[in-house]
Amino acid sequence: MVEPVPLRSRRAAPEVRQADILDAALAEFSEHGFEGARMEDVARKARVSKGTVYLYYPTKQALFEALIMRDIAPRVALASVFLKGYDGPLEPALMRIVEMAGAAIATGKLPVYPKLLIAEAQRFPDLAAFYRREVVGKMLEGLTALFERALARGEISGMTGEMAAHLFIAPVLKSVMWSVVFAPTEEVPFPPEPYLKAHVQLFLRGLNHA
Repeated sequence: MVEPVPLRSRRAAPEVRQADILDAALAEFSEHGFEGARMEDVARKARVSKGTVYLYYPTKQALFEALIMRDIAPRVALASVFLKGYDGPLEPALMRIVEMAGAAIATGKLPVYPKLLIAEAQRFPDLAAFYRREVVGKMLEGLTALFERALARGEISGMTGEMAAHLFIAPVLKSVMWSVVFAPTEEVPFPPEPYLKAHVQLFLRGLNHA
């Protein structure tokens, strides 16, 4: 017989309860996927009542969106502010971006979300639309602006800023997918940061010869 898990005190601060709920939701999504996750199991893992979960997050999608806003959006916001305010040579900026991306991927936490999206996007397109808007879209917007400034000052040529942004971000997405699909089977997981730094050098060499 499974022993009941004692509920967290109602006197716990709301931010503590919300943090516990989000941590529980991340564990539940990681274990069972979006469709298989159940709100009652999130509540059990968080040691709160099911009603408390619904008080803060009325749907599973609200839980997913809150996790994105907690775990990924702050990193994206930092990168976006940097990209929009930077007006120097491309290489240092791109190296900083891939260092941030490599560190985030290496934590093992961020790849959970793309894995969920790949599995669930067809059945739950609103999840993919939210991630596209709040994560991928904002990074592409910042990168496009960066490349357009480089084009305007003649540092690069041969393509639009938007195309350069899509080409640049592709290996970042590959690194995320690799960490989800192949890294768990490798004795020594392939490190994302050296690969991404090599990509920056090859990418800039290609742009300079366009």
